[in-house]
Amino acid sequence: MPTAAASGVCSNKVFECSTQKEREYNMKCSVSKEVLSAHLQKVCNIVSRRPVLPILNNVRLEAGDNTLILKTTDPEITIRTELRADVEYSGVTTLPAKSLLALISKLPGSRVEIDCGDRHHAKIKSGSAEFVLKGLDPVDFPDDPLFEKEWEIRLTQSDLGRMIDSVSYATCPDCSRKVLHGISFSVKDNILTVAATDGKRLAFVEKEVEESGCGNIILPLKTAQELRRLLSEEGSAVMEISERHILIRLSDTFICSKLIEGVFPNFRQIIPAGFSKELDVPRNSIMQTLDLLAVPLTADISNVKLTFKRGELEFFSRNDTIGEGKDRLEVAYDYDDSLEITFNYQLLQSPFRYVKAKQFRLKMNDATSPVMIEDGKGFFCILMPLRVR
Repeated sequence: MPTAAASGVCSNKVFECSTQKEREYNMKCSVSKEVLSAHLQKVCNIVSRRPVLPILNNVRLEAGDNTLILKTTDPEITIRTELRADVEYSGVTTLPAKSLLALISKLPGSRVEIDCGDRHHAKIKSGSAEFVLKGLDPVDFPDDPLFEKEWEIRLTQSDLGRMIDSVSYATCPDCSRKVLHGISFSVKDNILTVAATDGKRLAFVEKEVEESGCGNIILPLKTAQELRRLLSEEGSAVMEISERHILIRLSDTFICSKLIEGVFPNFRQIIPAGFSKELDVPRNSIMQTLDLLAVPLTADISNVKLTFKRGELEFFSRNDTIGEGKDRLEVAYDYDDSLEITFNYQLLQSPFRYVKAKQFRLKMNDATSPVMIEDGKGFFCILMPLRVR
């Protein structure tokens, strides 16, 4: 990750107190309890219960220039955020992340004073309460990776969140092909394409972005999930990309992550050149009907059959152990020949669940060919029907 100074925020270098150099590893500051709690929640989620190194249990706190910088890391991802603070002594320490978050959330006062001593332990005071948390030497905290930006992607946080929601369910975190563990981000001719696939389905969404170079990366699913958790409906997101890492800037918060090495599949070759049948379907009605038809289904038996007839769509599900059910919707299917297609219930439901459009268009050819689901706003899902004897 680039130094904070290079990005317009406080430096990562250990601050030196102007009056007492020996307090280099000490620090004393006062912050708003509400603000500190919110910023700790941003960084503490990636802290593992069983880290490779004890120091990875801790959050790094660095105080200086009326700013407190919080940072956590694991072998794949680093999250850093900063907040305003009244700093009496500049310095750095590390404290157990989960314990600090739990403590701050329960303290009685409106402000928190953190005073770190020579052994990296910290007295924490708020209101009438006073605690001591035992820290670890920050010298053992992992350094940021070297980062040389090659290109970048700029878009709004709301658009980035929508694009992640549109495809993240289609990743395959358990399969042997690592390139399918993450989400593909590809920019060409100012069009950003975000895609994911598990071999049974493909979801991708496209959007025009500012001119910022072109290239292809695969973002790990964990990073995408952490990023989605931090995104808001306002503000911008800048994704700076190097050969092996990505740095994402979200106002006062930064995420640095490794990228998945490899080449994402050329998914466009599986998209049919054309479709013989098309119709629009309402999202809410489809969701309600699929939820109803899921009642007799189980993890082992999760098929639902869709029968398209002129003017209607019939749903049918059956489990020989539990029972069966059917329902139907009025739809604008304007073809004389009926069409029966069977899908895995969870795979069919996902695009309707995670993409917030009022209406979708279904495009089909026959019972065994890929089906396309699109929202008319840049989202597409290719779903393979099940072959049923």
